[in-house]
Amino acid sequence: MRFSVLPLLLVLFVTSLPACSGPTLEDETGRWTERVLEPAPPMRDIMDAFEWSMVNAGFALGERDDSRHTLTSAWDLQLQPFRNKGRRWQGILRVEKNAEGETIVKSRVIQEKNVTQDDTLDSGEADWERMEDDMIRSRILLQHLVSQLHLAG
Repeated sequence: MRFSVLPLLLVLFVTSLPACSGPTLEDETGRWTERVLEPAPPMRDIMDAFEWSMVNAGFALGERDDSRHTLTSAWDLQLQPFRNKGRRWQGILRVEKNAEGETIVKSRVIQEKNVTQDDTLDSGEADWERMEDDMIRSRILLQHLVSQLHLAG
């Protein structure tokens, strides 16, 4: 009987793909909007509220990571026929505990522009360049979360 390494390599490759799909969450250079939750609901309720808030804020659901308490949306694309006018946004919601033990929810909206010279309406040919985070959409996303958790403003 002959053993082949190829199936094992294929399984390892396929299982590592989801980890490579989203933005680097350790990238703290972005601008986050935060809020302390008092009292803090159970973690599963916060994670479920993340999903509803993301949809209500106009983002398609992307990747939910319960172990890191993070939800990353799919890209919200807005292609334009003019160079440097196409945009895409990706929302991120995260919950964590600070040094005092308080539960903090954070939102961030990554924004990129399409710098493709020619076919600006083809998302497959787009060349995306990072821009400043969209703080307005980040605040809107966080407000949807606060409303979803039924917390006072």
